[in-house]
Amino acid sequence: MRGKRLLRIGISTAVVTAILVHVPGRALQGAFRGVSLAWLLAALFCVAGMLAARYYRWRRLLAAGGFAMSRRDAGRSLLGGFTLSLITPGRAGELGRCLFVEEAARAPVLMLNVLDRALDTWALLTCAVLSLMALNPRPHGIFALGVWLALLPAAMGLPAFVSHVGGIPWWPAALREKLHAASRRMMDVRVPAFSAWALISTGLDLLTFYCLLRALQPVSLVAVLMTFPLMIIVGGLPISISGLGPREGVAAVLLARYAVPSAVAIDATLLFWVFSAVLPAVAGGAWSLVSGVPLPRFAFEENYPGAAEKQSA
Repeated sequence: MRGKRLLRIGISTAVVTAILVHVPGRALQGAFRGVSLAWLLAALFCVAGMLAARYYRWRRLLAAGGFAMSRRDAGRSLLGGFTLSLITPGRAGELGRCLFVEEAARAPVLMLNVLDRALDTWALLTCAVLSLMALNPRPHGIFALGVWLALLPAAMGLPAFVSHVGGIPWWPAALREKLHAASRRMMDVRVPAFSAWALISTGLDLLTFYCLLRALQPVSLVAVLMTFPLMIIVGGLPISISGLGPREGVAAVLLARYAVPSAVAIDATLLFWVFSAVLPAVAGGAWSLVSGVPLPRFAFEENYPGAAEKQSA
């Protein structure tokens, strides 16, 4: 575990060092000259819309799964997931929303959380298909569209797929039983409406990145559409610290073909990370501290063998 953490730190450090060698800090600082406050405010507005869309979808998803949660608890679990995602590889901590609810409800909330993240992944892949169609309609775009259409029934069957998560052998026995019981509720979830909301929240993320780029330099929306999906996919891989380094490098390389300087691309990508990840994470952490709910050290730590011995020691 420690070796993997050190590896991710090493990858982020190496990539950031390579970026700074090719793009000096003075250039990164200079890219902020003449920054447009109007576009920054537009980006904040998009982030607020994204959070509102995710909150509405999350609360409706909880209700569709047969789980009633107050507005306060739903919002705290959503922002708490952002907080955990900031310190975990590949934003895996966002699956920890269940740790901010009472213990008896954690299993069904975890199942719904997995479905929610699967819908976000589907929406991001949809953006990737659109970017391929815009970049190269034939043959790559047509092929990508064909694959997307072929997989559409599978996307609509995500609740059935997620319902089998509880049967994965590596879950602790006690947790596996709870997940198996909670999986029965998944079949009541109707995917089309929630997939539409996933597209809305992902689209608002894309517009946030567009506004941040426009705050630094004029750029076309097509350039953002070409860059955004791959940038997010690479940033979500569990190979670095919060995607830092690889995400900025990919953005700089892809935006270069649209005459966007590397310094501008890197600054916009860092701003996007701050706006869409750090700010919600800080809000979630502050909410947990104010409400007296401690941030969990370990997901389901009490369910692992030997936990009792550790606590007694």
